[in-house]
Amino acid sequence: MLVLLDAGHGGMINGKYQTAGKRSPVWSDLPQLFEGEQNRKIVSLIKKKLTSKGINYYDVVDSETDVPLTVRVKRANDQYAIHKEAIYISIHADAHGDGKVGTEANGVSVWSSKGETKSDPLAESALINLSARLPLHKFRKDTRDGDGDQESDFYVLHKTNCPAILCELGFMTNRKECQIMQTDKFIEAAAEAIVETIINYYAKY
Repeated sequence: MLVLLDAGHGGMINGKYQTAGKRSPVWSDLPQLFEGEQNRKIVSLIKKKLTSKGINYYDVVDSETDVPLTVRVKRANDQYAIHKEAIYISIHADAHGDGKVGTEANGVSVWSSKGETKSDPLAESALINLSARLPLHKFRKDTRDGDGDQESDFYVLHKTNCPAILCELGFMTNRKECQIMQTDKFIEAAAEAIVETIINYYAKY
């Protein structure tokens, strides 16, 4: 096993967020959520859990900088060339509108590349485990092709050679959801669901 982990976007360096946009509105009663920072919190916990279970991982970012998508994918494909059982999981938070004001859009989604691919079983496993664990009620699914994952040619999905998924773990532009997303309970649940996804996927495939 080798899990390729990708915390989407940049983090914080000397108190400065490294990615333009990709943040929640400024709520009067909530801390502002910076997506890259949130993604890193979840990925960091995933790594700790994988280590405790003896599961190997490779962080394609492993810094606070906003690593270009081309570099992330190259690192992933280089690892897959060596470890043919590798899988790729990218962690994100969703947004709607211009990001400056709140909207009602909400929910969690899991994405794979278009068509029937070797990523579909991984995406289905993620949907099952996230649905069971996360304290959010809406899961945004597309069942037109017989499964629940959303499909898009996002660069990190279309260009990676191994099974790859992208998880949008809540809408930071929805005030209620943004509040839930920043809790320790949510971050723990998200990390645990991803680890369960990894274990279940490898047990079956």
